[in-house]
Amino acid sequence: MKRLVQAFFTLAIGITVWTALPTAAHADKHPDCMQSESRGLPAGRTQAWWDKRTPEQQKYIRELPCKERYIPMVCIFLFDPDLKGCVNNSVAEFRANAACQAKGYDLMSEEMLDCKNKFKKTFKKPFP
Repeated sequence: MKRLVQAFFTLAIGITVWTALPTAAHADKHPDCMQSESRGLPAGRTQAWWDKRTPEQQKYIRELPCKERYIPMVCIFLFDPDLKGCVNNSVAEFRANAACQAKGYDLMSEEMLDCKNKFKKTFKKPFP
């Protein structure tokens, strides 16, 4: 009987301590703007994907503005061996398109191509 009481108290103390501990928090919460607004993922799936990323991959995603965070994720998905080069080139293309479209150039025009080439010559890479 004495052993049963000891076991009970040990179990009660263990449960009390276990429930009093804060829930396991992720050391590095994923940044915002990583999910599609039109196609959400089940709860926890984004964090699980984020937790599998290397510090380099996380850096490239985190340090870009929200509207460009998909770019390193695409490079990761494509298993590009030169992740930094893929991200820098893709960001240059994205920003060149946006800048030249804002000037009114048609998407498939010769003027658009010239504008993008000029933009890329002066583009400062986000990850030198």
